[in-house]
Amino acid sequence: MATVARYVVERSPDQVRLAFKSVLEICKAKNIASVTLVVPQKGGFDQTIVAEFLGSNIVKALLEGQPVLVAQGVQMKLESAQTFRGSWSDGLLIGAHISDKDMNKLDDAIGAQAIVYLPWNDTEGKDWQATWGARIIGATTAPAPTVSLPGPVEEALESLTQAINLGTGLNHPSDKKHAE
Repeated sequence: MATVARYVVERSPDQVRLAFKSVLEICKAKNIASVTLVVPQKGGFDQTIVAEFLGSNIVKALLEGQPVLVAQGVQMKLESAQTFRGSWSDGLLIGAHISDKDMNKLDDAIGAQAIVYLPWNDTEGKDWQATWGARIIGATTAPAPTVSLPGPVEEALESLTQAINLGTGLNHPSDKKHAE
């Protein structure tokens, strides 16, 4: 049995754009032609940040049940968490801001070749990523910027942290005096 590739797109102001960019790259790399976008509910979908990103014409077609072309040879359809049936879903599945319980439906989908999760909060994303060993797309994939302090400042901070009790902060008068 083939392993399903899983990806989680961390919460950020750029989450939706990054997710759909990644979806297109995954579809191309894995030769996937079908994408199913699963949202909490279709009612009100047109007012979400995902819908705003997709645009009104695409959203209208999706809500009418029409598949839309998102890239050459890649079509996307829309399902709500209630109407999604894993037994007839294949290709790439996107869980956009759905609950953990609803995400389980995507994880159980028989024909899924890849699953992309856009969690609504950081806890859900981290739990799902830890469970499935999903590749993280987003902030943590970029290297953390290194902070560089001038040499004398860095030396002074090292000397201070060796001289005072870090467990109590600067509550002790002698530690406070040393820091000043």
